[in-house]
Amino acid sequence: MFSRTLRPLRAANALRTATPTYRMSPVALRTLTTEAASASASEPSTAQQTPSAIPQTPEAPARSPSQLPYFVGRNRLNNFGIYEKRLRGGTMKKTLLKKGEGNLQALRHDVAEALSLPAKEVRVNNVTGHIEIKGHRRDGIAMFLKNMGF
Repeated sequence: MFSRTLRPLRAANALRTATPTYRMSPVALRTLTTEAASASASEPSTAQQTPSAIPQTPEAPARSPSQLPYFVGRNRLNNFGIYEKRLRGGTMKKTLLKKGEGNLQALRHDVAEALSLPAKEVRVNNVTGHIEIKGHRRDGIAMFLKNMGF
């Protein structure tokens, strides 16, 4: 064993003070009341009068997903494969719709019609099978796919 002159005097204490200790604070729980207050029920809310930020898409045709010539799958988390990309330093915005199967040209036509876009802004990448839409339009595409029943 080392003599007292060679041993560190505060090695154990130095480790305790050198590493900061983090304490977890308790998580606050939110509660949801299901009864409406009598005063707020008689007065209209200003938040309800403002238009929503999510674009509204027209109702889907009366065809079921099994009758359509295409299919759009979901990922393992049960979400649609819709991704927004920024290219060319952030000046070019693009939305990708992945996991499309079947007649992708019919899917391209229906997406362009539902989002009220010209046909040249929606294209099919035949190599990857992705639908590329000009601009960030994730919410509109997701609403369209949900209305179609996918």
